[in-house]
Amino acid sequence: MRADQAGETTFPAFVRACWDAGIAWYDVDTAARTCTYYGSDGDSYTEVNRSSRSPERPEPLL
Repeated sequence: MRADQAGETTFPAFVRACWDAGIAWYDVDTAARTCTYYGSDGDSYTEVNRSSRSPERPEPLL
């Protein structure tokens, strides 16, 4: 996930890495600047982007 956040992978590679990590789906909340990953077993993990970049040029969450 970190490689994708750094812009070092493609979207298909990101999706494959999610699948390989057991992530069944994810939800991005652009207003809250969060990304929640959900596992097939019901677990979830939420990342909060606390970047200091301006809203005009936000950092990618994923």
